[in-house]
Amino acid sequence: MRISAADHALVAIDFTYPLPDAQTLARMRAENAPCALERADGLFPENSYYRAGRKGCAEGMSARSFVASRLRETAARLAPEYGLLLFDAYRSRETQADLFQMVLDDVRAAHPDWDAAAVERQARLFAAHPDDTARFAVLPHNSGGAVDLAICRMDTGEICDFGTVFDAAEPASRTDFFEAPHDPALGFSSERWLTVRHNRRVLFNLMKQAGFSNYAEEWWHYDLGDCLWGQALGVDWIYPSMETEPERPA
Repeated sequence: MRISAADHALVAIDFTYPLPDAQTLARMRAENAPCALERADGLFPENSYYRAGRKGCAEGMSARSFVASRLRETAARLAPEYGLLLFDAYRSRETQADLFQMVLDDVRAAHPDWDAAAVERQARLFAAHPDDTARFAVLPHNSGGAVDLAICRMDTGEICDFGTVFDAAEPASRTDFFEAPHDPALGFSSERWLTVRHNRRVLFNLMKQAGFSNYAEEWWHYDLGDCLWGQALGVDWIYPSMETEPERPA
């Protein structure tokens, strides 16, 4: 299955990122208005948390306008029948608190023998605590610069195989997990192992080419202009919270 028009699947996942030039940085700062993410130009906004009834979610999805334009450019580099399925983008603090509690509960249920501190440490790998200002100047999704996504078929919305479901709090969610040699003890056939590696490489390298960085613990999470992006590139982050901006689309 060829999901990209180029050979992005041949390049192993590498968490080193090129620095943006001055013109790109100027555009990022100028094109910072909240922007609706709609089903067009290869984007399939699923809005997973709204559909699941999570607290604080709006019916429409939104992000910074520069982020939205780069997503459309990335989708255009896929083979014609494929696009980007968007699980989540801008996220309110209320939604973030609800999601953190969900992940905390999932980890506790999966590891009943762990103490509370171990459960919380694991949960924080997969969900930011809304009050964790020591780690995040502004929560990534709250800034409008973070997006959770996968590659899908545009006619059906069927997601390509990325090895785990979205939001799975498990080791296989790490973006480069399938770069390791195939291990049959992990429950994947060698054929599926290579398929997942292929799909993750395509997504990662396309997003990297567009200027995004990836949160390494989650194959689906990408950042542009937020504090995680700044940490990954060693540069100043750009986008403050989008929650207080009155023009944010509903």
